[in-house]
Amino acid sequence: MASPENVQLAANFGLFMLAAGGLGLISGTTLARSGMVRRADKPGEFYTTCICHLTVGAFCYFGQFFAQTA
Repeated sequence: MASPENVQLAANFGLFMLAAGGLGLISGTTLARSGMVRRADKPGEFYTTCICHLTVGAFCYFGQFFAQTA
């Protein structure tokens, strides 16, 4: 069983990871095409990192709905 504080902390961390992954995808695609930011040196690794951030964020955020609190 998890404490409510830890569940909330994990959910907030999940939101942070979702925001980081989403911001990475936006800055790596839209802004890079327009020339506002430099393109990634290794696009495959960059997109893998963004997808991993989104996956971990979704897992942490949506876990709050399934966690059993004391």
